[in-house]
Amino acid sequence: MPDAPPDVVIVVLDCVRADLFDEELAAGHLPYLASAAPAFVRYPRAVAPASWTIPSHASLFTGRYPWDHGAHYKSGAILGSSPPTLAERLRGRGYRTASISANGYVQPGTGLTRGFDSAVWGGDREFFLRVVADRPSCPVLNGADAAVHAILDRAPTAASWRVGAMRALSRFTPVCDALNRLGGHVRGRSPALVGSWIETEFARAIDAAGSGPAFAFVNLLEAHEPYFADAGLPVALRDWLAFARTTQVSQQWTRGENAPSARDLAWARRDYRSALRVLDGRLRSLSDVLRSRGRWDRALVVITSDHGQAFGEDGHVYHRLRLEEGITRVPLWIKFPGGVGTVAGGGWATLADLPTTVAAAVGAPEPFGDPTTVALTPGGPPVGRLVFAMTDGVSSNEAGTLPPGRRAEIDRVQIAAYGDGRKTVVDQDGAARSWGFDSTPGSAPTTIEVDATAVAEIRPKLEAVLRLPPTTTVSQRIAGWGY
Repeated sequence: MPDAPPDVVIVVLDCVRADLFDEELAAGHLPYLASAAPAFVRYPRAVAPASWTIPSHASLFTGRYPWDHGAHYKSGAILGSSPPTLAERLRGRGYRTASISANGYVQPGTGLTRGFDSAVWGGDREFFLRVVADRPSCPVLNGADAAVHAILDRAPTAASWRVGAMRALSRFTPVCDALNRLGGHVRGRSPALVGSWIETEFARAIDAAGSGPAFAFVNLLEAHEPYFADAGLPVALRDWLAFARTTQVSQQWTRGENAPSARDLAWARRDYRSALRVLDGRLRSLSDVLRSRGRWDRALVVITSDHGQAFGEDGHVYHRLRLEEGITRVPLWIKFPGGVGTVAGGGWATLADLPTTVAAAVGAPEPFGDPTTVALTPGGPPVGRLVFAMTDGVSSNEAGTLPPGRRAEIDRVQIAAYGDGRKTVVDQDGAARSWGFDSTPGSAPTTIEVDATAVAEIRPKLEAVLRLPPTTTVSQRIAGWGY
């Protein structure tokens, strides 16, 4: 049926930063992506709208930046009943919509499943005890919107003992790794996958669309800390014993109690690269589902990330609290139906462009999201446009547990603007810095004179966030989710 609307599949590789992704691809360590690249348009200048899961996914789904959609720490970190989401728009056009996420933040309690006909998400068990997590620990919700209040009502107290146990295990990652390896040996299966049920749920979601179009969102979590030795892949005993002596507890680093050593960070980077190889295999499995059902050629497929990951650059570890290049720059690949792949030129792209891009591809070109967003094409985004990224510090509850000096250091709102060959960051105290890039995508920035035009664009957005009253809503809800 040449006039049939395309299926839409968006895959978020959680925590994957663009430069290490590109390095692994160039080194031949991502064989599926290397074979699939000729079908994809790759956008080498792509920016995540936020430095952590909830605000970045909210931008991906609404086409709005965090200061507009409000799903960030300074406003409760919950996506409310507006603005409209991509899933709502597509469902209104006859799509069967499904959210399948290894990341526990993508669920009804955060508002990120609004518009999906079904939703399934992972939790603590899937992440730490991977080899026994054959099924999702949450219910598979059909009619996800209707379940929001039930989830919110039970979230603060649900399985608090289990959440505490899993958080304790996060301090002993080698123990989890050993348990997974032992379980994998006994059960004859790989201990590397976070949420081994994802491919099955993805196939079920595609089949549920029948002869109609499907929209499936998938989040894969292997690249998120804490890391297992070689991401669960085979590892020599000597190397595993070296890994077992590493420290990687993000909560301790946030409180300023324990900073990973250079050796710890080197191991984390090594294990992170192994996680990218695991993700490459999972992408192959997802594409096989579409191919086996004859839906690959007419599908619009997006591969991207919600944010990157830092490994000690500029003194920062992991993500969430800064806007360094390792955190803001993400891979963005799009396979257009019937299209031919290329490396796009032009200016900067943002994940907030994706709703507009999808809407245009399915024949719904009416305005969607921020007025500055565009429908991405093989030719690339327009030159001269600014795209933005925001970091929102920590929640008010978490801030109350930090030593005063540490809180002043990390609980900060910042907004970055990317435009042409420059990047400008404005901090909540008004301080501004600008960096320049040469003409090579992915090049390292150098300090330049502050870009007054970008600063003028950023300041009203920053002030709007800082005027919001403090809220503890997100901390209370997350307490019951075991993320």
